[in-house]
Amino acid sequence: MNSKSFLGIDFGAGSIKAAEFLETESGGLYLTAFGSTPLGLAGAQDAAREGAVRRAFQSLLSTEYDFTSRDVNVAGPGYQVFSKFVKLPQVDASKVTQIIRYEAQQNVPFPLEEVVWDYQILDAGDSGEMEVLLVAIKKDLVGRIFTTCETSGLTLGLIDTAPAALCNAFRYNYGDLEGCTLLLDIGAKTSNLLFFEGGRFYFRGINIGANAITQEFANEVKMRFDDAERFKIREGFVSLGGAYEDPDNPRQAQISKIARQVLTRLHIQVNQTIQFYRSQQGGGSPHRLFLAGGASIMPYTSEFLAEKLKLDIEYFNPFRSIEIDEGIDKEALARVAHAFGPAVGLGLRRVVQCPTELNLMPRESIRRQEFNQKKPYFLATAYLLVLIVAAFGWVISQVAEVKKEGVVEIQRTISPLENANRRLAPELETLRDLREEYRELEGYFEERTYWSRILEHVREAMMEVEEYAGRSRVEFWIQSLKPDIEDIDSRLDAVQEAAWEPDYEEPVGDMWTTMGPELRERYGFFEDPQSVMEYGMGGYGPHDPYGTGPEDSMDEEEGLLSTLILECRLANYGNPALTSSLPSRLLGNLRQRSEIFDPDRTEFPEGTNIQKVEGTDGRIHSFAIDLHLAKPIDLGTQAP
Repeated sequence: MNSKSFLGIDFGAGSIKAAEFLETESGGLYLTAFGSTPLGLAGAQDAAREGAVRRAFQSLLSTEYDFTSRDVNVAGPGYQVFSKFVKLPQVDASKVTQIIRYEAQQNVPFPLEEVVWDYQILDAGDSGEMEVLLVAIKKDLVGRIFTTCETSGLTLGLIDTAPAALCNAFRYNYGDLEGCTLLLDIGAKTSNLLFFEGGRFYFRGINIGANAITQEFANEVKMRFDDAERFKIREGFVSLGGAYEDPDNPRQAQISKIARQVLTRLHIQVNQTIQFYRSQQGGGSPHRLFLAGGASIMPYTSEFLAEKLKLDIEYFNPFRSIEIDEGIDKEALARVAHAFGPAVGLGLRRVVQCPTELNLMPRESIRRQEFNQKKPYFLATAYLLVLIVAAFGWVISQVAEVKKEGVVEIQRTISPLENANRRLAPELETLRDLREEYRELEGYFEERTYWSRILEHVREAMMEVEEYAGRSRVEFWIQSLKPDIEDIDSRLDAVQEAAWEPDYEEPVGDMWTTMGPELRERYGFFEDPQSVMEYGMGGYGPHDPYGTGPEDSMDEEEGLLSTLILECRLANYGNPALTSSLPSRLLGNLRQRSEIFDPDRTEFPEGTNIQKVEGTDGRIHSFAIDLHLAKPIDLGTQAP
């Protein structure tokens, strides 16, 4: 069993009938409870019906009937629902809805905006036409049904019509019958005649019901309607007429005659409907008649109709194919089973695909119901969000508290460290000064050995070339190593302006007289002006430790020497063919010593090449290489 039960409730004109079901594993129905509550005359009067229905509903859902479900399908009373069959020619499927709406506007006796309407396309047989069942109910009546259900705590699933629900119940229980079958449902205010033939279905509402018997009897005997109804149920029957004698009780005889008259009028309407079905709907002659509805059990009703219609008659059992709970009183159910056809049909809408499926639930009610169904989830979501925000705030407060404790602990740890730092700060300052002093002294030490390292690397490069030449008896030596300078006056002026003041006021010569004694001694210039003249404007001699160079020998910052000119001699006593390639070999070796020489700027001077030294029989050659220092020499701070 599906553990979730559901209700089918038939809002009749004379009574409200409810049945509770479970779904079986095979997809059928299992009856767990049933009940019925009369409405009296007020149930058939629009002005008084709402109050009567509310009171009956409260009584029906009380503990007396053991209903537990709150999910419900309902059927509106037949007299409040408009129904009509219309035939339409075959049209394109895309236009069916438009045409049906047009037919609804033409046939429904109220403006469409004032009603809730639906339709069902039926099997029209071999005629080729499309048969459509139109149903409609006024919106205010639907609203009352909604209000009744919601105030009782029920969730409304759908609103069907009593004839459609009765059709589904009959098909489910008597689908094996052949030929044309009639089902006559005699209600309190109206009766419904349903035709079943193969896959076809047709019905017509007849405005004759059992209340007519009660009302006419109450008028004749001057009795209240409720008292007359109780008398009808307790002692009423249908007179057989003819040779049958009247009962001794005059009131009983009176109500039996009234019942026969009402049923005669009903028989006439049934007979006319049968003729209409055969002539206009193309149906066949009925083979049998089933009776249903609360008024159908008045004694001798079946005998009267059998005599008039000449048909086999039996009572409709809507529970024929329904499983019944063992706790249900089977005898009590048998006495009222004929009236529960619509309730069973409403239950079937929950478990199977039914032949007729209509729903008169208005869109706004469906939307409101869907919102009400989702409201608990919305509330739960809002509550969850509040919890999340509260939890998040609690977590933040906890984190803040932990951070606060951490800050206090850190401050407790930092305080002694800060005191130690204040004590160590002067010592750290002294240490920084000592490091600066050390770096300065280290620089002086490196500068004292800089020239020796330059010469050492040049010597190693020459020896590698000699080893390369091998047996060719090649020898290299340094002819000179000097700064590359073209305008010694410009460089010295720049150096003087940056670092030194002249010691002599009267110039002697062009350059050396502007230099102090220390500068002359530093750069190896002779004090004798004649010696300067002998050596030319360059003034360099064998005691020149740095020499001078052109403007590009000075770095961008004045006072830095970056380029030296290396003049070499090459003696080749073995293989003269090697002479032209050995200088390039030497240049490559020098470039590989990138810690001393800049490999990108160490090169042969522009426009020069290897030349023979005169008077050496062509075996000794000279050439020059511009050595660009990786670390320029600071002429202002260079240690002597």
